[in-house]
Amino acid sequence: MSDDRFYEKLKCFKNFQEIIDDSYYSVMPDDWKIIITDVVGSTKAIEAGAYKDVNTIGAATIVSVSKGYGSMEFPFVFGGDGATVAVPSSKVDAVLKELTALQSLSKANFGLDLRVGMVGVHQVKERGQEIYIAKYELVKGKAIAMFKGGGVSLADKMIKDEEEKFGVKSQEVKEADLSGLSCRWNPIPNKHGQVLSLLVEARGDNEEEILSGLFKQMDNIFSGNVENHNPVNIDKASYKTIKECIDFEKRYHDSKISFAFVFRALEIVLAVLIFKFGFKPMVFDPKKYANSMRTHSDYRKFDDLLRMIIDCNDIQAKKLEDYLEAEYQKGHLFYGIHKSEESLMTCYVDDLDEGNHIHFIDGGNGGYAMAAKGFKEQIKLANEAVKIKKAP
Repeated sequence: MSDDRFYEKLKCFKNFQEIIDDSYYSVMPDDWKIIITDVVGSTKAIEAGAYKDVNTIGAATIVSVSKGYGSMEFPFVFGGDGATVAVPSSKVDAVLKELTALQSLSKANFGLDLRVGMVGVHQVKERGQEIYIAKYELVKGKAIAMFKGGGVSLADKMIKDEEEKFGVKSQEVKEADLSGLSCRWNPIPNKHGQVLSLLVEARGDNEEEILSGLFKQMDNIFSGNVENHNPVNIDKASYKTIKECIDFEKRYHDSKISFAFVFRALEIVLAVLIFKFGFKPMVFDPKKYANSMRTHSDYRKFDDLLRMIIDCNDIQAKKLEDYLEAEYQKGHLFYGIHKSEESLMTCYVDDLDEGNHIHFIDGGNGGYAMAAKGFKEQIKLANEAVKIKKAP
């Protein structure tokens, strides 16, 4: 019998570097499903200037799943141009209805093809990999999932290599529900000099040792406090205008005369008055909320792949890249880095209570998706070297 509350009942850890501690991880139940989305051709779309669109659809995946799931208490990892989520079998039908509605909206209103694939945990295990999951607590009441064991990476490969078998196509026509999703903050300028979008994957069987070495190096580079390099710099953040918000978010709706769109427009007007012009409402403290965005941000995560957005200076960036390159040359890891001057923040606000909002963070001008270019090239070269070595 499926345990729908399996993830909810997991114990949280609070120090991010404990992602390497196996004691926090539990085996994902066999009857749960791994759903992975990504924007097809995202690199070309980004190079054509549509990065914010790509980023928004990636975050919208998580919002759509939450609508089908009925809450935000499910495992997810935002990856820039898509996301990885896990759901119990009992939630699959409702979740897929929301995701296929998002597929239709993405194509019609953003011109982007959203790939949705689903693999059963038992199918991953049948191919020799396990999926372990843990919960990292951002703040009290808000946690995000961490995956390890190689199973999520294998699921991603299965979906892309065998799309006919594992791909999910639009089935039932319904309007996508993206209430709570917003992109109203301008790109956030850096504080220290630049923003790094970083991807790192340990090679071989020494993942704990390799990542532990990386964390020690980062402690040295960032004086023991990576948290100070969180890219969500509230003092530099600025809100968009009413017109900018409405012009972008009207694409979240099939109809511009629906109650949902009218409600969103009114919400935008109020939000701009509060965050751009300093209107002080009686129902909540906007300053407290704005400050909490920093601690409610997912600027670092792990799903067999370490993903981080870091605000740092040129010297720190050079030291980190030199270390990663040396470790890559030793065959210890693969990595990808993209540099920009700003970070992007896409928000999902279920309500304004503490813990009921989360902010998806990516680097500017391509972020994770552009970092993935170098990362994939390293893997390609390694695979080619293995083929040459095996050749008679």
